[in-house]
Formats: sequence, C-alpha cells, structure tokens
Amino acid sequence: PMAFVEQEVNFFPHMTVKETLDFQVELKMGSTLKTQAERDNLVKELMGQLGLTKSANTIVGNAKIRGLSGGERKRLSIACEMISSPPVIMLDEPTSGLDSYQATQVIETLRKLADQGKTIVSVIHQPSQHAFQLFDDLLLVSEGKLMYFGEVSKIRGHMEGLGFGCESEVGTAEHVLDCVSRVVGAGADAEKASVERIEAIAKAAKKQADALELATTNEQNEEDKDSVKKAAKKMKHIVDRSHMHPGVNIFRQFKRLLRRAMQETLRGKAAIIIKVVQQVALGVIYGGIYTLGDNQASIMDRFGLLSLIVIGATNMAMAGTIRSFPKEKAIVSNELASSMYRTGPYFIAKALSELPLIGVFNGIFGAIIYPLTKLQPGKFKTFLGLTSLHSIASEAFGLVIGSISPSSDVALALFPPIIVLNIIFDGKNISEENTPAALRWVNKIGLIKWGFSGLALNEFEGLEFSTKGPRRGPVTKTGEEALARFGLDDMKISDVIGAQTKLIAGCWLLSFFGLALTRQKYEVMHSPRK
Repeated sequence: PMAFVEQEVNFFPHMTVKETLDFQVELKMGSTLKTQAERDNLVKELMGQLGLTKSANTIVGNAKIRGLSGGERKRLSIACEMISSPPVIMLDEPTSGLDSYQATQVIETLRKLADQGKTIVSVIHQPSQHAFQLFDDLLLVSEGKLMYFGEVSKIRGHMEGLGFGCESEVGTAEHVLDCVSRVVGAGADAEKASVERIEAIAKAAKKQADALELATTNEQNEEDKDSVKKAAKKMKHIVDRSHMHPGVNIFRQFKRLLRRAMQETLRGKAAIIIKVVQQVALGVIYGGIYTLGDNQASIMDRFGLLSLIVIGATNMAMAGTIRSFPKEKAIVSNELASSMYRTGPYFIAKALSELPLIGVFNGIFGAIIYPLTKLQPGKFKTFLGLTSLHSIASEAFGLVIGSISPSSDVALALFPPIIVLNIIFDGKNISEENTPAALRWVNKIGLIKWGFSGLALNEFEGLEFSTKGPRRGPVTKTGEEALARFGLDDMKISDVIGAQTKLIAGCWLLSFFGLALTRQKYEVMHSPRK
C-alpha cells in the first residue's frame, strides 16, 4: 500500500536497468503475474513512466563503475518501489547529491506520478524555484518546529501577512528558506532578529495547526472513527502479509538469485583480470625462486614453499571476500527486509556462484608453479583439488567476517589479527602440546594449518631423499620421516578433506545466521494516544 524510497539506494552495478527490474518484478509479483509476457509488459511500463527506456540496456554502475547518471539511478529506485503499484510513495531527499538539472528531472517525474493519482510525500532540501513550484502542498520545518503547513501557492502570501515580505525578483523557495533560517556570524543584532522571526513564524504555524486539528475533530463523528479504525486494521493486515511472504517459492528465488550472482561474478572483468594477474605473478615468482630436488636441503624448501602457497591463498581469498561482501550486504539487507526473498536461497546461490572461478584461478596458478618448482610428479590433480578446497574454506571464513561486520572498514580491521592467529597456529610455529589450554581450539579450525597439512601430505608421501650433499639436521631418507617432524605422519589426506569440509559448512552456517541476525529491522508505527 505504501512505498518508501531511501536517500541512498544501492544496486548490483553490473546488472542493466531492465535486468534489475526483471529481477524485482519476478520476485515481488511472480505469484500475481504468471506469464513472462505479463512481467515484461510491467517492466516496459515502469521504464516508460520513469523515463528509463533509453537506458534499458545500460548497466546501473556505481561510484567506481561507469553506468547510469545519478538522476537515472534515483528514478530506477522509484521504479523498483512502484512495481506493486502503491498509492502512496514516500521519498527521503530524492534530489540530494544531484545537480540542478537532474534534480528537476526527478521532481518532474514525481509530478507526473502525482498527476496519475499517486500520493507523493517527499523530504527536500534547498529546491530550485522550478522544482519547488511543482509541489501542491508544503510542510515547512526549521529547528524541529513547524513553520507552515498548506498549499505551496499560498506560502508567499502567508509570509507577507506575517510581515516578512519578499522582493519580486526573489524566488519563493529562496525567500522561504531565508525566512526560517537562523543568521550566524553577522552580528548579535542580526542573529537576535532571525531568532525572533523564526519564533513568530512558528507561533503562527502552531495556531494554524491547532485550528486545523479542531476542525477535523468536530467533523469526525464516532461512526467515522470506527470506520477509520477498521480500514486501518485491514490495511495493516495487508501490509504485514505483503512483507512476510516473497512473491515466489524458494526454488524460483534460488534460480533468480543464482543467475544474478553468476552475472555479477562473470561481468566483473576488471576483478577477474586482476586475480588472474595475481595468480600468474605468484606462480612465476615462486617458480623463479624454488627449484626442488631430492637432497636434504630440498626438504626445508618444500615445507617453506607449501607454507607460502597456503598463506598466499588464504590472504587473497579472505581479503577479496572481506572487501566486497559488506558492500553487497548493504544491497541484500534492503531486499531481505522487504521479504523479496529468503536468506537461505540467497546464501546458497552466493556460495555456489564463487566455485567456478575458484577452480579456474587455482588451475592457472597450479599449471604455472607445479612444473617450474618441480613438485612431485603425478600428484597435480590432488594438489589442484586441495588448493581449491582451501580457497573455498578461506572465502567461507571471509563471508563470516563480512556477514557480521557493519562495514568494510570493520571487516578489514578484523582481518589482520585473524590471519596472524592462523599463521601462529599453522602447525609449525608452536607445538600443540605447548599451546595455551585456552587457545587449543584454534588448532582445530586453523585454515592455514589444514591447508598446509594437506599439501605437505600430498607432496611428501612417497618421496625419497638423497643422503649426499649439504645437510639440515638429522638425515631424512623418506617423505614420511620428514612429515614426522611436524607430527603429520599419522594424518591422512582424507582427514584434511574432512576437516576443511566441516570448516566450510560451519562458516557457511555462521554466515547464514550472521546475515539473518544483522538484517535491517524497522520500528512499527502506532497511532498517537491522547
């Protein structure tokens, strides 16, 4: 029954205007508009009403990605709220951040909607004269006090009647703002005069409001009150139902959410290129430094290389997720708050959409580093599987941090201490026996520990080392003896896979609850009691 357009509305930047509206129309109206043709007609109608037809195939964009202009983005946010054809539309500063031309375009669009029978209620600051005269009624507030409530066309005469006339060449909007604004820095007399002027205007407005309330009360009999209460109760029932149930079942929610997540992931070409360059650069750097043989010194080199691979993969996967997810969460929170879809389908779609590129990036990295460093032949597939599984676990851990963090800054602040803890308890820097009792649980969930253990088992099992050449401590003849140095001789790769799978499942579950518990909540408005 009523729509609310926030001051700042975020969208997925790589989706076009048409795709954004298609997505919202299906999830909001899928149970009402059964066929694709009906939904397409509604999308075309909305784009026509809001002047977005020419931009239908333009990506929305954001501050970093070029797309729609500020005014077009604002009109798109209005279009999204008009999907259910609400009779009342409330807007919070729809012209903020826009230049004069774009602001006027937005107000003209709202004027057209009002002419079509919609009730438009908008908060607006410092409007131009042209935008100001497009409004029918004005509720003027200054310093928390009512200054005027009535028709826009009568505000100039009202101020003149109070003794605050205006020169003919000064616009009404500018004059009204001057009348209700406190003068600062122009001397004590000027400031005192402005305060007295504001008090006089507020006093007149209070008398006007009291007279209006008295007239309304006298006209309304008991029968009218009962009918209003019944109508309000019925309307509340409608509002509650519309905000409790998505427009389609969870399978259609998941299908739409997965498609959107895949589009956003695959269309982010700049991010994909950067990650490919990172993988190639790391592979070449490691390959240029390490050339593994079968002498005693190569044992230390192997452990060092595998540790660096795991730490690097953990850093890149977690950091990427931590930087991006809080921004996406700001969009998703609004959609979840409006019950467009459930948290479960969204989260499953989000997790699955990340898997293909994880495999691609690790494949590129492995194809470079494996032959250059001469890791053990015949175990490349297992190496690739373990590194991919570790990257998934790291991204899942990043999702936990992102889901509970209110902003990217908070998430990035939590990132360094978590990485440091994982490095300390990676299985090499402190033995489990000497770990403080209060921190022994960290060993069980250490990302780097399980990633390193898996790669070490894969690499060292079956290796034999020469006893000739330089030595590093006791002579080690087999890979199993080398693993025993770190207490890995009794561990199996299946144990690592099982532990990381549990970590992934646990992180996804915590992320789900974090997202569900931190979703936006709204205060319920009640009628004032006298």
